[in-house]
Amino acid sequence: MDLDQKISVVHGRENELAKDIAAEIMRKYENRLLRRYVSDLCLPSEESEQIYLLAAELLTPADDDEELQGYWEQRLEMISAPIEDCLKRIDFIIPRGVLNFLCGIYRSEICAVAMAAAELIAEERHGDLCCLIANEFIERRKHRLGSKLIAVHLVIDEDTMSLYNGSWHEITDEYSAYIPPEDRRRYSRSDLVLSAMVDIAPRSIYVYGGEKNLKMLRRIQLMFSGVMVQ
Repeated sequence: MDLDQKISVVHGRENELAKDIAAEIMRKYENRLLRRYVSDLCLPSEESEQIYLLAAELLTPADDDEELQGYWEQRLEMISAPIEDCLKRIDFIIPRGVLNFLCGIYRSEICAVAMAAAELIAEERHGDLCCLIANEFIERRKHRLGSKLIAVHLVIDEDTMSLYNGSWHEITDEYSAYIPPEDRRRYSRSDLVLSAMVDIAPRSIYVYGGEKNLKMLRRIQLMFSGVMVQ
């Protein structure tokens, strides 16, 4: 599809055309948008590249990663829904203009991913969240066997989180107990929850209340696989 060429609208088939345009925009422009938003953070080039690679992992799902495939489809809908609504009122469209005038929610989402990745890199650099390093992060994105718990329940509130096992017993302190007391005082409750989740490395994470703190939800999705929003 040539995004600079005018396309006639066949009324009654707006949904199909909207999804085709949205998919082409994502294919051609998503990485460019991500690069732009990472660049806007005005960080050193080496750090910016780390942030870009980390964020790109979330935006580029493997064929067998159902969770990230689902996130790809959500982003597709962020673009296609306003396009479809617009197509019902017009007879032709130039797809390139869509990115500038109909994709505000989508662009904000890509910006949020870049910022979440930047925060994770910063926390890694300063030793927060169990001194995460890039290789450890990549390992957590892979399917693991022998987990201490197969699944956990994560409840997100506006400014904190709580972690539970399959029987709905709170387990944050149990699995973050390895952190020295002097360090625990520097951690927020959310930091301790994330530390416990790193220790457990569960195969499945059932998240509740993610809409109350989308920034934290995106962080969880960046850090772990098997995230299922309830």
